[in-house]
Amino acid sequence: MTSLVSGAVCALCESPATEAIDPPRRTLDRGLDPSDTSYSVTVILPDVSLCAGHAADVREGEKVIGWCDDEQCRTYGELGETSACGHPFIKLSKSKT
Repeated sequence: MTSLVSGAVCALCESPATEAIDPPRRTLDRGLDPSDTSYSVTVILPDVSLCAGHAADVREGEKVIGWCDDEQCRTYGELGETSACGHPFIKLSKSKT
């Protein structure tokens, strides 16, 4: 976690953010052989801004951050909830490297 520039809001509740989580990585595509890592498309997403309460919830596993990849939206929210554009926030995974 890192401290934030003032003015950022929490991705889960829109309260003033106090912390940022390093951006997760999302693998969009792989080659035919899943064990071959020579071909993959990975996107590094922006930092996740969180208030102190939600940062603690995420660290403890009580809340899971999701991502809406609709080109009109592209925001974070709670996994399983619906984004502003109407699509569900999808699961993100940590990089295996």
